[in-house]
Amino acid sequence: MIKNEKQLFIICILISCLTLLIVSILFLLSAISSLIFKSILLGTLLSIINFVIGVSLIKFSINKSDSIFLLALWGGILFRLILGLSLVLMTLIFLEINTYGFIFSILFFYVFYLLIEIFYLNLGRKSRFGIK
Repeated sequence: MIKNEKQLFIICILISCLTLLIVSILFLLSAISSLIFKSILLGTLLSIINFVIGVSLIKFSINKSDSIFLLALWGGILFRLILGLSLVLMTLIFLEINTYGFIFSILFFYVFYLLIEIFYLNLGRKSRFGIK
């Protein structure tokens, strides 16, 4: 079981690196084309940007008052959705990528990083209230 945020982020980094390593090996073995490889990397990058913004806002507001925490949480969600939607639309319109690989990688990594954020919030709640 994950006991602190350091373990959580180490597991997050390991799983992310392992996934990207597998995709890179598939690309080097010519199992996937360069277009799909580029699409997966772009989707991963957009999800990582979303995750970093979310965790930064949570870290900023976790020990603040409830109203500031909720404002940062819900405002951050709105900001991240608008930013993510605009980045996805610009990527789909202006770059030559594989649409299916791009959308699938965004979906996969978005759900993965969202779970990490939920675990991080749960760890913060446990440490804040002294729950074991």
